[in-house]
Order: sequence, then C-alpha cells, then structure tokens
Amino acid sequence: MANRFVFSVASLIVSLALGGLGVAQSSRGEDSSPAPKTINGELVYRAGQGVTPPRLKFSPEPQYSKEAREANYQGTCVLWLIVGADGNPHDIKVTGALGKGLDEKAIEAVKKWKFEPARKDGQPVAAEIKVKINFRL
Repeated sequence: MANRFVFSVASLIVSLALGGLGVAQSSRGEDSSPAPKTINGELVYRAGQGVTPPRLKFSPEPQYSKEAREANYQGTCVLWLIVGADGNPHDIKVTGALGKGLDEKAIEAVKKWKFEPARKDGQPVAAEIKVKINFRL
C-alpha cells in the first residue's frame, strides 16, 4: 500500500497563547510599553481573562507537497495567526518552518479555514493563536 498523508482534526493542535493582559503585545515598540496589536483597527486579544478562544468550524486538510512526499519527509509546521472578529484567519506567519514546500501548503490550507471568533463580553473580537499542523506519511 502506498504511503498516505495522515491528517485529522485530532492531530491538529490549536494552542491558544495566554497573554498577561489578554491583549497581544507587539515587540516592535521603542518604549517600554509596546502598543497593543491591531488588525483592521481592532485590538487583538489572547485567550484568558474574560476572552474566550476562537473555535475551529471548517478546516480543509493541507496537501502534501510533491517534494516532501518523494523524500518521505515528515514533521510539524507551527503558524501564528490572527482570527479576526469575522472568523477568518489573517496575518499568518510561519514560526516553526518545515521546508520542502510544506510550510506553503500549511498556509494555503489555513487561509481557507473558518472559525467562530473569540469573544469578549459576549462580542466577537480578534485573537492571536498558534496552530501546529502535523504532516505524516
């Protein structure tokens, strides 16, 4: 039987980054108190302290790249992204690269994902999350 790419929602680990104030902080500021992250004019939160995490509603599987399949290459790609108040992923960044085209395949799939947005005081808000995608043959 040929090698088969295995991916399941159970193997997908969506880790919520727990922040001190519940607001994602940017490290780009020059003073000692960096400005909170924003996207489309909205504050970006992290789960905790009155902010409920986003929930995954729709998650098409990433494809395996030809290069990785031919090399029998496996591993985990780590992404950070912002789930907007609209439930769509934004600002996707690779923080744990795999190479061999798998990082691009992970981003391509995650761009199609849909979430129930994070909530603060019952209202949808943008939230930053970490996603780990396991690629296994």
